[in-house]
Amino acid sequence: MPFLAPSQPLELILRLARKNWPRLAFAVLTIVLIDLLQFYVPRLIKFAVDGLAQGTATPGRLLELAGVMLGLAVLIALLRMLGRPIFMGFGRLVERDLRTRLFDHLLSLDLLYFQRRPPGELMARATSDLNNIRLAAGFGLVGGTDTLLTTSLALGFMVYISPLLAALALLPLPLAAALTRVQSRRLHAGYARSQASFSAMTEQIREVLAAMPMIKSYALMSRQEARLARTGRGLLELNLKVARILAFYMPLLSLFNSLSLTLLLAVGGPLVVLGRITTGDFVAFTAYLALLRAPLAYFGWMVNLLQRAKSSLARIDEIFSSRPAIAAPARPESLDLSAPLALSIRGLSFTYPGSTGPTLQEVDLDLPRGSTLALVGPIGSGKSTLLNLSVRLLDPPPGAILAFGTDVRLASLQELRRAVGQVLQEAFIFSASVRENLLLARPQAGEEELWAALEAADLAGEVRDMEGGLETVLGERGLNLSGGQRQRLTLARALLADPPLLLLDDPLSAVDTGAEGRILKNLARFRAGRTTLMVSHRLASVAFAQTIHVLDGGRIVERGDHDRLMAAGGVYASLFAEQLRLAGDLSLLNGGEV
Repeated sequence: MPFLAPSQPLELILRLARKNWPRLAFAVLTIVLIDLLQFYVPRLIKFAVDGLAQGTATPGRLLELAGVMLGLAVLIALLRMLGRPIFMGFGRLVERDLRTRLFDHLLSLDLLYFQRRPPGELMARATSDLNNIRLAAGFGLVGGTDTLLTTSLALGFMVYISPLLAALALLPLPLAAALTRVQSRRLHAGYARSQASFSAMTEQIREVLAAMPMIKSYALMSRQEARLARTGRGLLELNLKVARILAFYMPLLSLFNSLSLTLLLAVGGPLVVLGRITTGDFVAFTAYLALLRAPLAYFGWMVNLLQRAKSSLARIDEIFSSRPAIAAPARPESLDLSAPLALSIRGLSFTYPGSTGPTLQEVDLDLPRGSTLALVGPIGSGKSTLLNLSVRLLDPPPGAILAFGTDVRLASLQELRRAVGQVLQEAFIFSASVRENLLLARPQAGEEELWAALEAADLAGEVRDMEGGLETVLGERGLNLSGGQRQRLTLARALLADPPLLLLDDPLSAVDTGAEGRILKNLARFRAGRTTLMVSHRLASVAFAQTIHVLDGGRIVERGDHDRLMAAGGVYASLFAEQLRLAGDLSLLNGGEV
């Protein structure tokens, strides 16, 4: 899907309007008919009043006029029932299409974008802001059409009855227009601040819900309540400021209408006495002026609605105008899965935006097809960054990383990520069943394949013991699983996908050493003939690897098998000795058992 231009939300609304123009035209026609019919009612009142004033009215004539008015009322109600749902439905169509486009666009953005944007803020824009746009697209369309037509017809009939009275009645309108212009600016600024505050509150609530176990553990409930109360008070104050603007604006619009009525009584009354206009004309003129109250009130409400939508459109536009740092190539090159090197890294250097120094510097690494390599090093040495660059979750320099003989920047993102699987440090589980979480990797996998992947991840027995087995529904982020179970489930999911190259980013850090040993043996069997690159903080876990690369300070400082690296007495040997010492201390604390 092509990326959305900054003006795309508004263009989308116009495109939907063009696509649905027959139904919208019918809805507009119903409004035209409604306004024409309801503006004929004062004419009927004029005939009745003139007849009564002149003594020419008869019971039959009055009943006839009353019957016509009743028929018009019924017809107007039917037309409203036909037209209004079309306008409201159009607002829903706008909301649906915008939400779909917004979600698709968010999926196209890179990881760094989401690191800069709190999820709660994006959620607020995808809910509250889209709702504001929906209301403006639906109610705004019907309101704008009705206001324009009602005002035009009312003025036309008023001028027809008495140009002088019409001119006097319109005297306050320039003041109303000036007030609307000033208040619109204030409302737009107020709504922009209010929506930003709502986004902050949404993110705070999301953060609290995600951190509930920690909040309970540290008894932080009262502190979080006070924090949310402060945020809520801030949002309340901003909304009250907007309410005060509206509270000042709406009564003034009513005042201008009352001024028009005062001028009408002051000048129109004498005109009736002098016989310049009939009593019926005066009553009809008053009715037309009364009909102008609704458009004026509606206009004030529309200003409120449209200013909300304007602020929301700007916030949605901000997302749509963002471009992913990682874009798919226009003409992607295919991966050669038979290439001798599954992964080849040459002179890779990488610096995060805004960082003062490089995370990786001149890294060289070859991963032969069918081999198992390990990547180790101190925390912060750049191991996870290197893996993320290999699958283009971050963008490497051109030509620095080749997957199966093809520069990863020139490969199709889908093909690259199908060929190069990755198990991230953070085990993410969806709020779905065990089966559904596994099938994300390969939807067509059969029952035996699911259990084989679970066996390899040393999780099959625990899943069988669950009340629902594979159908057991897991809580949000797998909260009803232990940390080790979540890691093993994500590992099983990656093994089920069975990619030609599998990158494991410390996938067993929360697993006990006994289970880890079994899983590593299973991995050797399950991944036989396939290529695996494993990152781990437990050096004993990767001692079996054919080659171990040691990262330190963003550079590969050592490489070789376990025995060779231990004999060299360098960084690897020092880290290994430190971990053995810590393990020994833990053994003493546990009575000699680790």
